[in-house]
Amino acid sequence: MSFKKPTEGENEYFAREDAEKIEAGHVKAAAEQRAAERQARLGTCPGGCETKLAQEPFQAIVIDRCPTCGGVWLDPGELGEIAKDKSSTVREWFDFFSHKSG
Repeated sequence: MSFKKPTEGENEYFAREDAEKIEAGHVKAAAEQRAAERQARLGTCPGGCETKLAQEPFQAIVIDRCPTCGGVWLDPGELGEIAKDKSSTVREWFDFFSHKSG
């Protein structure tokens, strides 16, 4: 059995393949690192305090409050729940930011 020396084109092809595999590995590693960082921040203050949020009941929902900065964080749909009362100031703000009028 004899082996043929690869041509310049074949060398370029394999070099390009290797470079693409290495790049894909870097992209995957970066994505995994971002996911790990996101997981580590889960439940911490989005304001940058790195403090775990405390859950507190408010009206009919449970809000997240930062014990360090006092920030209040709402999950999707919670502002709408708070703003159900048409006469409240919160409702006016909710309508304003939702681009709803009168």
